[in-house]
Amino acid sequence: MPPIYARDERRHTGFSVRLSAGIGYGWAKRKLPRGSSRVHGLDGMLSLDVGAAVIENLIVYGRVAGFGWNQLGAGGSDNAGSAYAGMLGAGARYYLMPWNIYGSASAALAVLKITNDLGEPQNANPGLGLDLEVGHDFWAGTPLDRRSIGVALRFAWVHCGSADTSSSDPKPWNAFALSFVFSVGYN
Repeated sequence: MPPIYARDERRHTGFSVRLSAGIGYGWAKRKLPRGSSRVHGLDGMLSLDVGAAVIENLIVYGRVAGFGWNQLGAGGSDNAGSAYAGMLGAGARYYLMPWNIYGSASAALAVLKITNDLGEPQNANPGLGLDLEVGHDFWAGTPLDRRSIGVALRFAWVHCGSADTSSSDPKPWNAFALSFVFSVGYN
């Protein structure tokens, strides 16, 4: 049988790079002595993963990621305007072959910036972040090509300490985002 008609036996090996962008819904919340402060709305996210396969179909990568949203609604704080989170960390992605379905997780150092609608910051101290993702990649081109496009669902969580020094018991911010993700990659 000519190679062009042979079953596609591609595997994930070697160098890997992946650029992802998504849209979804995000919210950030901080408990206060009287009620809570929160901001939520449609989010946009962007990430870049660079890594390599340590064994066939298991990729370990470094990730730079961020997500943010402008207010669709706020509670406890009439002037909450927007929230932005940035993460720098590492993770792993495992592919179930030959279906090319994957699951991934990454842990990161995170920063969170909350602004009011006057643009004044209500920042949080650096903290921790976590991304969980499930998706499907589609190979591009011939069986010799290593490019792919993909779709996925990503959940991101950021926990950062409050930068409010006026309180004896500053409460942390927690931010969450659930996004539908599109990606392009090479592996």
